Amino acid sequence: MKHTIRMGAAVGLLALAAGAAPALAQETPVSGGTLKFATQGEPNTYDCHAGTSIVALQYLAPHYSSLIAIDNINYPEIVGDLAKEWSVSDDGLTYSFTLHPDVKFHDGTPLTSADVKASFDRIANPPEGVVSIRKASYAQLASIETPAPDQIVFKLKSPSAGFLSTLANPWNCVYSAKKMAEDPSYPAKTIMGSGPFVFGEFQAGSFWKGTKFADYFVEGKPYLDGFEAHIVSGAAVANTIAGGQLDANFRLVSVPEMQRIKDSRGDTVTFQTTPSTSFTVISINTRKKPFDDPRVRKALSLAIDRDAGINVLGDLAGQRWKFVAFRHGHALAPSAEELAKVPGFGPDIEANRAEARRLLEEAGVKNLSFTFLNRSIKNPYEPLAIFFIDQWRQIGVTVTQEALENGPWAQKLQSGDYEVGMDLNSPPSDDPTEVLTKYVPGAGINYTGLEDQQLVDLFRQQDASIDEAERAKLVRAFVDRMVELTPTISTYNAERNVVFDNKVKGWKVPPSFLVGLSLRDVWLAK
Repeated sequence: MKHTIRMGAAVGLLALAAGAAPALAQETPVSGGTLKFATQGEPNTYDCHAGTSIVALQYLAPHYSSLIAIDNINYPEIVGDLAKEWSVSDDGLTYSFTLHPDVKFHDGTPLTSADVKASFDRIANPPEGVVSIRKASYAQLASIETPAPDQIVFKLKSPSAGFLSTLANPWNCVYSAKKMAEDPSYPAKTIMGSGPFVFGEFQAGSFWKGTKFADYFVEGKPYLDGFEAHIVSGAAVANTIAGGQLDANFRLVSVPEMQRIKDSRGDTVTFQTTPSTSFTVISINTRKKPFDDPRVRKALSLAIDRDAGINVLGDLAGQRWKFVAFRHGHALAPSAEELAKVPGFGPDIEANRAEARRLLEEAGVKNLSFTFLNRSIKNPYEPLAIFFIDQWRQIGVTVTQEALENGPWAQKLQSGDYEVGMDLNSPPSDDPTEVLTKYVPGAGINYTGLEDQQLVDLFRQQDASIDEAERAKLVRAFVDRMVELTPTISTYNAERNVVFDNKVKGWKVPPSFLVGLSLRDVWLAK
């Protein structure tokens, strides 16, 4: 059966991403050993369907399977996980998948198409009390059918250019239908999937462990006996690798940290770098005054000298490029000339700030003050907050920072209990539907509270368009409307630097922080 993949404008960075890290040498994997890597922060949820940050997924991904996946080695190619093959009908309305045989959950029960259906039903139409961050991505879904235990069919109301990418989202963990029938919220309490590793132990503030699943459905995998994610912060992020206590940091290390590790370890470690799909954004709670006034939101954006920020935050926090919606080099990203015309992105920062002061005065909040919600993760969030607060000070705005651990930070954003907050958009792929979901009013991942039917309609129209030129036109209209309303301030597109011991094999840094976290193909050279 043919694997039909519509990439559309999402191919804009394929060549760039492929060249960002060296090709993997053809070596024969060996089994055994425990991978020990550094993580920062603790998961705010055990439920993939409610998650948004790599902080949670880096712990959860090794324990779960998905229907299909984005391949970190050949990003952004879509490959099978539970699905061994699939096809898409000529009219783009029917997606049919055949599952691998003899798949088991960690409790020994069989995984069938009924479990896949129940999991996607939960994402698309969550029961009361269940959080589904990506519900809006399934607006085109008409039905899910299971003609056989190894067959699952998704039928759409109209074609969706990004549907395969939507299905391949790494957050689409497949759960046990039986356990969900008993308790729909079980994934938030119990870690039990069909992934390559069985959950072992979690000690808050210390470590998270997983062990090899002996009945994993892919023969010979995983290669590792287990993994240990060690929770570190501050200087320990680099020091534990520089000292050889840990094998890797798959998330992010700064340029100074890279140099410190290099000075200590020399050629015994590997560094990989790529432009990432991660964006630093500032969410504004439009439900709270005076932030319901677009003039106030626009003023906060105008105050930020993004070029100065790149100079200050580039090496320190990996903030390399200005962006609006799409990452550096993407086919749909604004050109340098177009970007300079976006409010707050032009070169004349003094003129921008004069306009910001005028807008605040016009809105009646000349002496604006607010609390800025931030994550208490040193890199990149601490230097980012310091920089933004200083930028707002220069237009007369007084800001107090509230830095919280990952769980409380996420809870405040999701509940709307904030004024202005550090946020991120980290789509797993470059597909416009995945990239723009963050900015859709009413989407579970959008915390601004903005109501705007025009944005909702434009989002649905671009997803339904299979004509690339027409889709690009609709995407640009969506972005223009988003900039006009400014519920979210676009700031920087990050560069992703990772480091691992040379004995770590079978892994390559992808542009997405969310891709390649299952550790299924990772092995340790003897």
